[in-house]
Amino acid sequence: MSGLRIAVRFVALLLIVGLSSPEGPALALTPSPNFPDSAGLVEQPKNYDGRKVEFTGEAIGEVMVRGEDAWIHINDDAYYAKNVEEGAPLGGFNSGMAVWLPAGLTTRIMHYGDYKHEGDVVTITGVFNAACAEHGGDMDIHADELVVDVQGRHVIDEVKPWKIWLAVVLCLIAALLYAMHRSGEASRTLGPVSRRR
Repeated sequence: MSGLRIAVRFVALLLIVGLSSPEGPALALTPSPNFPDSAGLVEQPKNYDGRKVEFTGEAIGEVMVRGEDAWIHINDDAYYAKNVEEGAPLGGFNSGMAVWLPAGLTTRIMHYGDYKHEGDVVTITGVFNAACAEHGGDMDIHADELVVDVQGRHVIDEVKPWKIWLAVVLCLIAALLYAMHRSGEASRTLGPVSRRR
């Protein structure tokens, strides 16, 4: 087996070990607080169409005011209570619901979730629409109540020392592989050295 193949296998093994969690077993995922949750509403919209629902989750993105009303988006996925930077385990995709409500209610929300912030966790009460006639057939909830359950906060994403060391080691391995590849290319280009007679 050539040195290049051994090195590639070594790098693959290092990646597998390096990317596995160094903090021990994975933590339990935070389940959605809703029944039905956003996935249930999307998968079985006819079962809930026109019914009053209570929906809890993290307010994300930003408020979009349209006259006296506004759009907000509320996520109830595995990250609604705590994000990955704060230690939440990976738990699938982001999921939530679009909510149409009086713009005055949105002034209660102080933080919307984004890369640097954990948004306020809110509970809204309203009517679920599988295909809203007022909004072009989109799925949404028309809410008339909003309560802030937990205030959002700024998120500090500290760089973990093991990630720095892993990056340094992988850079060194990449440089070594490049050098090995270049030296192999050079020997193929020059060909065998002819002997003097």
